[in-house]
Amino acid sequence: MGISLARFVLRRSFLQLFVLFGVTLLTYFLMFVMPGDPAVLLADTGGMDPEIIEEFRKRWGFDRPAHEQYLAYMGNLVKGNFGVSLVTKVPVSTQIGNFLPATAELSILAFFMAVVISIPLGIFAAVNRNRIGDQTVRLFSLFGVSMPIFWLAIILLLVFFYHLDLLPSAQRIALNKPIPESITGFLLIDTLLHGDISGFGSALHHLILPAFVLAFSIVGLLTRITRTSMLEVLGQDYIRTARAKGLSSRVVLYRHALKNALIPTVTILGLAVGALLSGAVLTETIFAWPGLGRFLVQSILFMDRAAVVGVTLIVAIAYSMANLVVDVLIALIDPRVTYD
Repeated sequence: MGISLARFVLRRSFLQLFVLFGVTLLTYFLMFVMPGDPAVLLADTGGMDPEIIEEFRKRWGFDRPAHEQYLAYMGNLVKGNFGVSLVTKVPVSTQIGNFLPATAELSILAFFMAVVISIPLGIFAAVNRNRIGDQTVRLFSLFGVSMPIFWLAIILLLVFFYHLDLLPSAQRIALNKPIPESITGFLLIDTLLHGDISGFGSALHHLILPAFVLAFSIVGLLTRITRTSMLEVLGQDYIRTARAKGLSSRVVLYRHALKNALIPTVTILGLAVGALLSGAVLTETIFAWPGLGRFLVQSILFMDRAAVVGVTLIVAIAYSMANLVVDVLIALIDPRVTYD
């Protein structure tokens, strides 16, 4: 099994190279065909000499054909060079390293929030099928599936920040708290490593609201999938046999039904990672969260091609890795699935 697993991982990793190549190609040319000229946006603040703009264009290679610009970018990318941001004049890899921990911290907490909320709700709804509890959970999940992130964020900000003053509206830590020296980039971890319990509490306090908003974007889907899968498993013959043997409902539910019922949910978790990463763009923009999503929006506004392609590539890698992990987990959970 170990050899088969290693072969499966290597094969999938090799295929992902083609996917990532397609991502860079599509993203780069979408940025290229967008209306506007980055040279004008970045070199001209109003009435600048066209000769200066043309010099800016030549310096950054914007006067070359699209395919030559792309090949030059890919040549640098193969060497591990993501290029230089046109806006900040800082290497894109440095920018990504600065912003990635904030997005990862937000997405990881949102992911665990979604799992902790949705799976118990889905199980509860299935066990209480067609009762008031089930109907309430189904209404909640429908609300979650159809609720736009930006609308929910605004409503929660009005309630918990503006009216109740319980949760902060922006930033990763209170302004009166010193930002600890970066060790991991994760404020929750860095504050603990420095023994700053007050800073940890402040960072967690600032993280709750944006993480909940981001988690809510997938809670409805995961709840519905878990409920449907659990109902299907509870109707299987082996579950009826287990009950006929006199096993308690708790043993039947958690020992015999839950493992098989979670297979579709685990499958959806790979797609949920993509939903979280895409939802982070809106969430970080609304909450002024200094992460990759907000950096991506700013880069698109200034047509910063190297930054946009670099961030998109990192997101694609994270999404691909999440799906690879999900495939391996499914094979471990379900013995019917093989690596061949």
